[in-house]
This record gives sequence, structure tokens and C-alpha cells, in this order.
Amino acid sequence: MTQENQPNDDIERVEGDFDFVGEKRYWLPAASEDHCRRIARKRGLTLVKVVNTKKQPLQIICIFGEFPDE
Repeated sequence: MTQENQPNDDIERVEGDFDFVGEKRYWLPAASEDHCRRIARKRGLTLVKVVNTKKQPLQIICIFGEFPDE
């Protein structure tokens, strides 16, 4: 998705590899960006970044702005 095509919703969208060891924020894999939004809404989190790894079966990585309350 190019910069011109991205919605203005303060969510960063990138494609490529994901460094799951280096990422310090709370993240979860998902099947689609819509699933990321559902997870965020259900858990009361803020979705800040979506990474499309293009690797099946869960090609989307949802990165949230805070850790959930345990």
C-alpha cells in the first residue's frame, strides 16, 4: 500500500519481514487487518502498526501501543 492509498487513521502499515525478537511492544499475528482491529477493540488496546509479512497462514502482525492488563 502506498502512502497515497493509506487511510488517515494513525495506523502505520508496512510490508516485509517482522523482527519478533526485537519488537518490544505487544504484538499478535492475525489473518487480516480487520482481525487486528477486532482484537484491539475486544481487548481495549490501541492498534499502532500493521505489518504484512506475506507469509501464510497468519500473514499480518498487529502491533499495539500498550500491553493488555493481566
